This record gives sequence, C-alpha cells and structure tokens, in this order.
Amino acid sequence: MKKLSHIVLAATAALFLSACASHENFVLKYNAWIGKDINTFISRVGYPDRTYKLPNSKNTVYIYEESRLQSYPTMTIGYGGFYGPMYGGMMYGNDIQQKTCKLFLEVNKQHKIVRWSSRGNSCVSSQPY
Repeated sequence: MKKLSHIVLAATAALFLSACASHENFVLKYNAWIGKDINTFISRVGYPDRTYKLPNSKNTVYIYEESRLQSYPTMTIGYGGFYGPMYGGMMYGNDIQQKTCKLFLEVNKQHKIVRWSSRGNSCVSSQPY
C-alpha cells in the first residue's frame, strides 16, 4: 500500500510539473512556427491585433497582444498605532499586477513566418507545441 501511494504521489507531481507554464515552453512553441504559413497560424490562433509593413523590406509583422490584471489577496498584520497603542490588527486587501505579452511574427511575401519576438512579463506557455 505504501508503494502504491508513492507511485500515485510521483505521478501527480509529474502531472503538475508538466502543466507549468514557462517562457522556455513559449520559445519552443513559437520556434516551431518558423517556416510555417501565417494563414495556418491565423486559423488556429485567430486574427492579429495589428499588422504593419517593415519600411526596408517586403515583410509584414503580425502583432498579437494579451493583457490582463491579476489580483492577489494579501493580509497584513500590524502592531503599534499611530495615535495610540494598538495591540495587533489585521488588514486584508489585494495586490494587483498587470500581466502582458506582445508577440511579433515577421512574415515574408510567400506568407511564411521567418522570425518572431516577444515583449512582456507574461510570455509563457504550458505546452511547448
């Protein structure tokens, strides 16, 4: 029975670790798109937020943007007081963090993705492909 619980624990840990979003998975995911047709990408991901032609090239850049606010509950425990003694107190609140990711896909005139780059604090993926 003890051996079975160790196997279940190890399998559960492996499952959770494989589902972790990381920037490394993000890089692997978009490196796999190099050389692929942009129309296939659009059919899977959706239309870009913006496009523009590069000034000294015939290439086009497709831009995908994601932005969200994420709220984290906080609790502060304090001692003392500003206007007199306070023997302890708790305050509850939220920390809010903006998560952003901007993906740039450069596409040549044959509609092939030739390079990509990203910017932001939330360019992560849970799956490498």
